[in-house]
Amino acid sequence: MQTTMKLFHELGFMLLPGVFSPEEIDAVLWEAKEVFHRQFLNHGYTTSASARTIDEQVFNDCLYRLFEEDLPCLMNCGKQIQHLISLHRLSLDERLIRILKEANLRFPNICTRPVLTFHHPKLASEPIYFKVDAHQDWRSMQGSVNSVVIWMPLAPLSTEIGPLHVLPGSHLRGLLSDRMEKGFGMVTLRPEEEAGMIPLIPTLGDVVIFSSLLVHKSGENKAAAPRWSCHFRYNDLDEKTFIERGYCHPYLYKPVDELLTPNFLPRLHPESE
Repeated sequence: MQTTMKLFHELGFMLLPGVFSPEEIDAVLWEAKEVFHRQFLNHGYTTSASARTIDEQVFNDCLYRLFEEDLPCLMNCGKQIQHLISLHRLSLDERLIRILKEANLRFPNICTRPVLTFHHPKLASEPIYFKVDAHQDWRSMQGSVNSVVIWMPLAPLSTEIGPLHVLPGSHLRGLLSDRMEKGFGMVTLRPEEEAGMIPLIPTLGDVVIFSSLLVHKSGENKAAAPRWSCHFRYNDLDEKTFIERGYCHPYLYKPVDELLTPNFLPRLHPESE
């Protein structure tokens, strides 16, 4: 691991195989799919008992249909899957904490909530919502200079479904982002730099750890299915400049003031025997 982490600091990323079992990753995916499946039932798209009993293509067709017919509901499902207990448990797993400490995060701390994504052109109103060009995560995180991101697929990847692309060594050049776009710190690369980006195709259970300053982008999904993945962001509370900047935190979490369901009066009902 010491040699691996030496390469991590030189390259700015590292693919670590077999950190989790495929079954552990699969459990998170199916819990996320169950959230959408309940709305498929509510909308009358299917009568299948669960997400596991529905054909994958039928599930995807229902997902695309929900996007077309009830985008607010699909967006709310997308918000709910960010709060899955299984997803948060994964982000706190001791195996990841060990990796963070081996990457020299002396006091690792969660930067922001876990992110679970399901990317496909049929689920995006703009290209940036399914394919993000070259960017750096530090621009949105603004945490410790040694902050890292851990990324992993939740379903099998391929060149067709759009792997993660990284620019080795770019983290050593500092902040390169020249603009913000939809929350992403975009980076303008020269053609030869674009050509130097390499794809990463981890299998289920593998994780990719990379510096928040590493320039990376998502590949274009040309497959019939969405690209399911998740990532976690971590800061180091022992990093000198982060301490000097007073642990600045750019994320805002707050409730809206209005009732989202007008005229709905919640009332608990005893369970029928």
